[in-house]
Amino acid sequence: MMMHSTRWRRALLALGWLFAVMLSFVARPLPVAAAPTLVLPTPPGEPWRIIQGYACGTHTGWDRYSLDLAQVHGPTYDAPIRAAASGTLWHWEARSGTIVLAHGNNFFTMYTHLSRPVTTERGYAFAAGEVLGYAGDRGSPGIPHLHFTAYTASANGWSGRQSVPLKFAEGYDLPEIGGCNQHGGKVLTAMSLQDPVVTFTSAALPAGWYNADHQIDFSVAWGGGGLSQAWDVEPPADQPMFPGAYDGYARLSDMGEGWHTLYVRAWGPDGRQTLASYGPVGYDISPPVLVATPQTLTIARDQAMTLVWPAASDPLSGVAGYRLYLGPDPSGESEWFVTEPSVAVPPLAPGTYLLRVKPIDNAGNVGAWQTVMTIVVE
Repeated sequence: MMMHSTRWRRALLALGWLFAVMLSFVARPLPVAAAPTLVLPTPPGEPWRIIQGYACGTHTGWDRYSLDLAQVHGPTYDAPIRAAASGTLWHWEARSGTIVLAHGNNFFTMYTHLSRPVTTERGYAFAAGEVLGYAGDRGSPGIPHLHFTAYTASANGWSGRQSVPLKFAEGYDLPEIGGCNQHGGKVLTAMSLQDPVVTFTSAALPAGWYNADHQIDFSVAWGGGGLSQAWDVEPPADQPMFPGAYDGYARLSDMGEGWHTLYVRAWGPDGRQTLASYGPVGYDISPPVLVATPQTLTIARDQAMTLVWPAASDPLSGVAGYRLYLGPDPSGESEWFVTEPSVAVPPLAPGTYLLRVKPIDNAGNVGAWQTVMTIVVE
């Protein structure tokens, strides 16, 4: 009986060991077929220091290969944090300020202690290098920094999580080297992924004329090196007028009346440049001018006629047309509009009529009402 019991015990132990091995394979994440190339999640051109490296402090569990990063110059708080690779927003946790992006093939990146996210919409797609949130101290009060981890996991994104040593496209390879706080103190500087992109917004659209002092706003993506701006000429390419600036504006009144084009030159953190332009846009605040000597015209009651008056002039936006009034009132006005300095009228009843004209230019400026003709119908 003892022999039989021992055999059963050994068999059960073997089955238990086999079951444990099987469970360990189930818990492990599926292998990553092709992990994406990672870029540093920090703003391009800025030096950030590793204030806590691998295998030390809070980086001793599944997230052993994590980095805590802080700006070398600056407060870190509210610094833009960007996606280390193209992916979709898989998880947001407000308490710790954590965004997790899914990149496919069971590969994820995690960004923690954000002050605020750009969006919390699950499935939102981020391009590599696109800002996803801003650095803060959620979950770690008083110490603004970015906690960054890349890891593999099973399809549900939670079970079998395992962080991986980090390697970045900027040329930083951070392997396992043993010990506590691995790579701590190292300074990393992110690169720009493309030339700066300048975006303009304004109520004053190109090829239009305006009589109000509209503002043209512009902002730079993939910038950081600064920008320069000028009207009607390209800004010099030697150095930016506003180092470090990402946005700016100009007003139509800056150059006064006329037909103008705004040029903006933007610098990336690595010296790349983009020259962009907006316009031309017209600015005209002067009304059109109509010089006319009033005439008197006598016609028969059954006679149709075409009334003609001198054309108005406008050296900037040009004349758009004329408001007309035809009637007995010396101060009469109306919304009647024609584009040329003439109008055909049907036969009129006997009486005296005044033709009054108000010129309008293409920017919306208007001249004064003038009586250009008296018509006597007999």
